[in-house]
Amino acid sequence: MGTNYFIDLMPLIQEAWEFTRRMESLGYVIRTPLYKSEHLSGNGLNVYLKLENLQRSGSFKVRGVFFAVHKYMRDGYEHFLTVSTGNHAVALAYVASILRVRATVVVPESTPRSKVEDMERYGAEVIKYGRSYVEAERKAIEIVSGNPRIKFVHTFNDHYIIAGHTTIGLEILEDLPNVDVILIPLGGGALPAGVSYLLRHVKPDTKVYGVQPESAPFYALSLKEGKPVILSNIKTIADGLASRPGEIPFEYIRRYLDGVLLVNEGDIERSIYLLLKYEHVVAEGAGAIAIGL
Repeated sequence: MGTNYFIDLMPLIQEAWEFTRRMESLGYVIRTPLYKSEHLSGNGLNVYLKLENLQRSGSFKVRGVFFAVHKYMRDGYEHFLTVSTGNHAVALAYVASILRVRATVVVPESTPRSKVEDMERYGAEVIKYGRSYVEAERKAIEIVSGNPRIKFVHTFNDHYIIAGHTTIGLEILEDLPNVDVILIPLGGGALPAGVSYLLRHVKPDTKVYGVQPESAPFYALSLKEGKPVILSNIKTIADGLASRPGEIPFEYIRRYLDGVLLVNEGDIERSIYLLLKYEHVVAEGAGAIAIGL
């Protein structure tokens, strides 16, 4: 995709939408429900949960990964590598198993064993390296630099990934056309970048906010500084958001996201508990964080 960080995403979003619907018809991707939470709703406020925990491979990440690998296979690539704190790597392993290509993933040493087992179950080669996402990313770049036949599918710094994830926003608009506010967990930024871009172009009255842990406020700091700010040694129960701001998504987020909201660790833990107790939804910290507001 070159080094052009900001491009017109609408053609890619339309292509990703059509591709995702085809994958859905084959059973490889799920159109997840938009579920009204009676417990969280009240006082004139209706709260809906987009249940991407029911998605293939366990998270929304499969949407962007499927579209990106599909596009890069057209360029002749058959070996894909990524770095991830978990869900993106699991998604790449899953997609590679479906499309019968090779997957290698680099993960920080702190990555939960359960996620590593999922990657290996789908047939991916797993390399553990470093104490943080940033250190693991450097290792992944080193591997790719030494072998041009391997394609690096970045978890957020990729226009195809952003376009693929944006299908979540299109589904929300179809199921709830009058949506007023969308709250999105904010890690590297691909999902908030795509959805905020989409909403600004097709339904500009809807507000889109990113939600980060107070202990990992790198996008809040980046927007204040006007450039990506990288934090080291991030510790949060929302480990899926312990990342860094991506150069590509930052360009969309600074233009289109309505703001960044921060949640403390105690409220993230409470969010996980509330979803389990009242909605019978098992969500990790990164998925539950917006409930803590």
